[in-house]
Amino acid sequence: MKRARTEDAKDERRQILLGAALDEFFLKGFAAARMADIANRANLSKGALYLYFESKEALFEALIQSLAVPRLDQIEQIASSSPSFREAMDRLVVFAPLMIRQTKLPRLMKVIIGDSQSFPNILRQYRDQIVDRLLGAIAMMLSRARDRGEIEIGDPGLMARLVLAPIVLSGLWEAVFANEDETPVDLDTLFRMHADHVIRAIGIEEN
Repeated sequence: MKRARTEDAKDERRQILLGAALDEFFLKGFAAARMADIANRANLSKGALYLYFESKEALFEALIQSLAVPRLDQIEQIASSSPSFREAMDRLVVFAPLMIRQTKLPRLMKVIIGDSQSFPNILRQYRDQIVDRLLGAIAMMLSRARDRGEIEIGDPGLMARLVLAPIVLSGLWEAVFANEDETPVDLDTLFRMHADHVIRAIGIEEN
C-alpha cells in the first residue's frame, strides 16, 4: 500500500489502524495482541504501523480518545445543560442505546475488563479519563437537581452509580453475551423503564 501523503489520507490510515487494533484486542486480549498482527489486519507493514503508533499502549490511548472521550463529552453536555433532572434523564435515555448499538465502545469495555489485572496502567488510564469523569458528571447533575429541590437523595456519588448501572451492564452484555440468533435486548424500553423508576424513587412531587 502506498504511503499516505495528505492529511486526509493519513487520518484515514490512522482510523484503519485503530479499527484493526480494536479487533485484535477484542479477539485476543491486549496482552496477546501483537503489533505485527495489527499491521497485517490493516493490510499494512509493521513499519507503517510504527509511523503512527509507537506501542500497543499508544494505540489503546488513541482508542480511548476516539471512542470513549467523544461520548463522555456528550454525556457531560447533557448533564450540565439540561434545565431539569427529568429532561436530563430523558436525554440520557435517548443517547445511551445509540452509544451501545452504534459505536464500538462496548468492545473497548470488554478489552479493559479482560486485561485489567495484567496491565494496571491501562486500567488506571481508563478510569482516570473516562470512569471518574462520567461518575462526576452524573453526580454533579444529581447534586444540582437536589439543590433545585427536584429530587431527594443522600450521596450523589452513590446515586450516580445506580443511574449508570444498567447502561454499563448493557454495554458489557452487548460485547460479551449478545447472540446474533437472539432478539436484541430492547434498550430503549429498558432505559426508559429505569429512568421512570429513578424519577419516581427520588423525585419530589409538586404540590
